[in-house]
Amino acid sequence: MPVRTLLLGGLTTGFHQFWTHAPALRGLLAEHDCDVRCSEDIEVLASPGLAAAYDLIVNITTGRQLSPAQETGLLGFLRGGGGLCGIHSATDSFKDSAQYMAAIGGRFLRHPPQLDIAVEFTDPEHPVTAGLPPFSVRDELYILDWNPETVHLLARTFSHEGSPQPVSWVRQEGSGRVFYVSLGHNRDTYDVPTFRTWVGRGARWAAGAL
Repeated sequence: MPVRTLLLGGLTTGFHQFWTHAPALRGLLAEHDCDVRCSEDIEVLASPGLAAAYDLIVNITTGRQLSPAQETGLLGFLRGGGGLCGIHSATDSFKDSAQYMAAIGGRFLRHPPQLDIAVEFTDPEHPVTAGLPPFSVRDELYILDWNPETVHLLARTFSHEGSPQPVSWVRQEGSGRVFYVSLGHNRDTYDVPTFRTWVGRGARWAAGAL
């Protein structure tokens, strides 16, 4: 069955314009049997019917804040068995919510100028990354505040100053699953075949459909 997916965008900055990225991300998800609805209205998170309507929330918002009702709705959806897929700026949004930050697994700190990022998959056995080759993409690398003891690392890079930086992870939150990838600032990144497979699998894994 298709994964009923809410692709959630919106921003408080001039970056990550949703309607620039949404068509590419929606197409990527559709290739992996996700039935996608796009919205910038985060009030949907407070809807009592959220879990009945969706299997997966894909978050690509930037700098937004959650009301108490929205926070309760999102965390209840996730901990009750829903999936959360965070793309790029998902760690730079809802930062007023300590519970969301813990759930997504990390917090954006800063980023260097864009660079060629060599992605190395760290778990070739995981269903999200099995068989994927290392690859490079020019994008914006997030430097993240994260705890390796609370996430399962899937990918990293040494491209910034030779020190390892996380690029992707998965984790469990209650009965729900979280997949996060820090790349995706540039529209062209969504055309890279390995990225498309990786994110599509990650979304389905988070929804419990992989």
